[in-house]
Amino acid sequence: MNPPEVDKDVADKVRFHFSKEELDRQMRNIHSSEHGDSKSRASASGSTGRSRSMNSLPEMPRQESWVFENVGGFYVPTEDLSKMTLQKQEQLLIKDLIYAFSGVPSTHIKPDIQADQIAEISAMDVSKVRFRLDDAFSGAFRGLANELLPLIGYYISVQSFIEETNMTPSCGRTRLALATAFGETMQQYYDLQAKLETDLQEKKLNLKDLVRQARPWLGTLKLFSGMAEVARGEVNSAQLLSLLDESFGNQKFTDPDLKARVAKVLGDVTRAYMKIVQLWTQKGIIYDPQNEFFVHDNERPNTMSSTLLTPEQCCFDYWHHRYQILPDRLPDFLLTQGEHMFLAGKYLNILRQCNVTMKLMQQPLCYVPGETKHTEIIKDSYELPAKKLLEVLLKEHHLESHLRNLWSYFLMQEEGFADALLDVCHKQLQSSVERLIPEKMQSLLTEVLQKYNDPFKDMLRCQLKACDTATQLSELLESKENQEEVTENLTLYGYESLALRYEVKWPLSFVLHSEPLEELQVVQRVLLLLSYVRRQLSTLWKTPVEGVGLMKTAQSQFLRDRMQMCMLHLENHIVQHISESRWQSFMEVVEKAKTIDELVKKFRLTLDEILRLGLLSSATTFVKSLFTLGQVCLNYCGFVESVPGGSDPVEFQKGVREYEDEFGSFISSILELVRELAKSSGSGGKVAERDACKELLKRLDEFCKSPEKSES
Repeated sequence: MNPPEVDKDVADKVRFHFSKEELDRQMRNIHSSEHGDSKSRASASGSTGRSRSMNSLPEMPRQESWVFENVGGFYVPTEDLSKMTLQKQEQLLIKDLIYAFSGVPSTHIKPDIQADQIAEISAMDVSKVRFRLDDAFSGAFRGLANELLPLIGYYISVQSFIEETNMTPSCGRTRLALATAFGETMQQYYDLQAKLETDLQEKKLNLKDLVRQARPWLGTLKLFSGMAEVARGEVNSAQLLSLLDESFGNQKFTDPDLKARVAKVLGDVTRAYMKIVQLWTQKGIIYDPQNEFFVHDNERPNTMSSTLLTPEQCCFDYWHHRYQILPDRLPDFLLTQGEHMFLAGKYLNILRQCNVTMKLMQQPLCYVPGETKHTEIIKDSYELPAKKLLEVLLKEHHLESHLRNLWSYFLMQEEGFADALLDVCHKQLQSSVERLIPEKMQSLLTEVLQKYNDPFKDMLRCQLKACDTATQLSELLESKENQEEVTENLTLYGYESLALRYEVKWPLSFVLHSEPLEELQVVQRVLLLLSYVRRQLSTLWKTPVEGVGLMKTAQSQFLRDRMQMCMLHLENHIVQHISESRWQSFMEVVEKAKTIDELVKKFRLTLDEILRLGLLSSATTFVKSLFTLGQVCLNYCGFVESVPGGSDPVEFQKGVREYEDEFGSFISSILELVRELAKSSGSGGKVAERDACKELLKRLDEFCKSPEKSES
């Protein structure tokens, strides 16, 4: 391979890739004689004497044993393999392989495409280029060396990725971390190349040893090349991490060393992202200058600190909209921990805004494929502020007492509260809402609350709604079709408009904010209507109008009783059958909850079930039907009170029968609606809805029968 006694300077020049013109000039110098005549040049070509030119070579090989080929745009000299011994072929092949493994061109190892085409293909496709050996090599040598030829393309692909990334200022931290991890691992590959070249120079290396030592890197660089190909795509940091982790998980590693090497690279690449996660989940700070994190602070993006807000600024809506989740920036291997990560940092900031001090976690966070230690750390970092926030709300702000007040007042379960409110507001409830004064209504409510020994009763407020209950429910459910049905302009009376509010401040409003309170308000308005109608029916014939006795018959009294029992059992269905057991279960969770989210999720589930099962919110027509039915009952009360005792009994009975038919017709339509809802719930597998409908059908069918049906 290396001619004996070759001058070092001249050997360096021979190894250099000459251009065509430079090569011609050098060859003329090498083969020119001292006198320059053609005869002496001919003899010099076969002699072993030294040329007197500066670039002459001692014992220069014969001219016919050299071939000059274009390799990558340069002409390099190479010996004719057919005139070499097997030992020299092996040494030459080893040398060419070592250089080829580091991307140096070789005349005996060529790609399947033209050299000028290599410059035109992308670095991503270099790993797919196949290389072949010169057929003049021994078949045994080619059989050994062919196994390692793909290493050339893999190396070029990986090395070009490292260089491109390091020369690109705007590349993401994840891609830069991948290039850095590749570079650290490739250092071992470079060390192997240096060792192989040293062994070759010391004649301690044969082709089998070369294959044995280089073979482990074949799988490594193949995987690295695939990872580099993924990183060159149009993906952000989280997507790149997901693809790399997925690629690692799909590999069936048979070599433990290879698995450990790739796992280390993946761990190094994820370190930058996991540091952002650690800072957010354990400190509540977002440091994301390159916009790679899945949590975005809409208030102060890309800052490392937050300042205390004024009480007016700090509310549920503020915290609900301050942080934004960007799912495409969350790696797949963190998807199951995404909610805990988001809430951990959010709760830390909420506690900080509430001036709550606590000892924060300081535990390093990293991701190792196949291990779950990072999930345990993230869970701990979430539970710490979630438990603390629950503790602050329960112990310092008496959340449990406020929740009981909702049951007592919004669901009308405080003893005597509903009757007292109806009595004191009797005249106002019968008036048009335009004639009511909110301040007057609030003073009447305050008067009712005076007898209760409740330290938070002042948080209860009166509100006069401008829309009917069906419209409010429709808007709450965001149902456009129902909104179109009920958003007509209606003239509301006090009993239709009166609603209760519960005014709480931060941080109680984190749980008791507008949305759950509005759901409870819808139920409260329905219950207030049912109680009001039942009260009006119960006082019929007990309070004569202007001292004149009212006409009363068995049929009119029976209709009054049917109406009253109907209102009572509609109320009992909503409160006793639907609400009571669920609220009791919720209060048990309040006592046993370990984190604020356990309480909040159970609270929302309870309200959803009360609204969905008690008012059959899948069809707001049911709520509208209840108010229409109630209006029929109130109209009947007005009819009875308008007929003095001396009026015509026949006409009175005729009017009673008309109201009886109208009431029965509405009851029948409600029953039909509930039956349809029961059928649709049954077909959809909604057992709770079906059972609620069946219970309601049973109550209405049993207590609201007409006289004819009762006799039969």
